Amino acid sequence: MDFNFDHLAITVSDLEKSVGFYRDIMGFRVLGKLVQDNGNFVIVYLDMGDKVLELFNFTEKGKYLTTQNDKDMGIKHFAFKVKSVDQAFKYLREKGVEFTMEPNNAVGGVRIAFFKDPDNILIEIIEGELNLETY
Repeated sequence: MDFNFDHLAITVSDLEKSVGFYRDIMGFRVLGKLVQDNGNFVIVYLDMGDKVLELFNFTEKGKYLTTQNDKDMGIKHFAFKVKSVDQAFKYLREKGVEFTMEPNNAVGGVRIAFFKDPDNILIEIIEGELNLETY
């Protein structure tokens, strides 16, 4: 059996704002959209290189599922590998992106920083190869 990661789906509050963020700031190309439920549910697909980001948007809004404590169960963040965290930080900061952690050297020999998308979803940028211990 062979499993390969294919895509990530995020429900967003403002589709145009989120498309603008991921397309214009992050540089992901819009592949297209699917409209369902008489227009009450729209998915916009963005090309993240070899993976796809799906932005879900519903007319009837749900609640935010956020975690403030790393010990809480659930997804914490997703990450993008970059050549230079410091250059990516400067670029994103100039675009008005809010950072929750400025660039720093992390355990494992990598350099990281964290920022938020328009719906406060936590995103990491990471530089270098992680040095792991045997599991």
